[in-house]
Amino acid sequence: METPFFDDFWQASELSPHNLREFMRMMDSYDPESRQLRLDHPLAPTPLPRTRGRPLERLAARRRSGRGFSPRPLGAKYLARLLGSCRAWGGPEHRAFPSASASYATEVFVVGWRVENHTGRMLYYDPVDHGLVTLPDPSPPWPEAQSRINAPVAGEPACLVVATLFPDRLTAKYGERGGRFALLEAGAVMQQLSLTAADLGLAGVVVGGLIDDYWLARLGLTRTGAVVAFGYLVGHGGRG
Repeated sequence: METPFFDDFWQASELSPHNLREFMRMMDSYDPESRQLRLDHPLAPTPLPRTRGRPLERLAARRRSGRGFSPRPLGAKYLARLLGSCRAWGGPEHRAFPSASASYATEVFVVGWRVENHTGRMLYYDPVDHGLVTLPDPSPPWPEAQSRINAPVAGEPACLVVATLFPDRLTAKYGERGGRFALLEAGAVMQQLSLTAADLGLAGVVVGGLIDDYWLARLGLTRTGAVVAFGYLVGHGGRG
């Protein structure tokens, strides 16, 4: 099904070398003091009962954006648990995050720099078999990758998790509305990765400034219908 409005929205918000400078200028000129972090409602809220703090609550309270990384490599078990937050359990239609009609439009890739058994390799994560497929091309050097990520970090992360979307898996059934469902799904995946990294004691930060065409080409996804949803830089915490 054709979705011209969703397509126009996505194309208008893509980052490229041509509009990157304007994007950075816009971010630099933004005044964080102008943020409104909650609705200014005229009525005072009624307090809710205090809870003891279940494991998930305590984990959510520990979640932070970590922008400083150490040179320590990421062990294979750490990566397995991180990616396992997106795996299929008991069949391809049952995963730890929601997807409209169990369509699962999200596909996850790893760009490794210092990852046990996969240093310098790019990988596709198979959520059904909970395994990794090594892509033909190696990971780009960190300085090159950093210039296509646009995230201020200190040190070199162990890897970059790239979450991509195949919107047609949803728009084929839901039309333009499927574009919203795709973004909802990507947000759920983002939270899974963030909470799992917090549970593992890793530093991680979501990045939304990836140069779209660069990463699609690197991952071999040009002209496949895929789009880049977000990136997640992760590793052991360090300076910064």
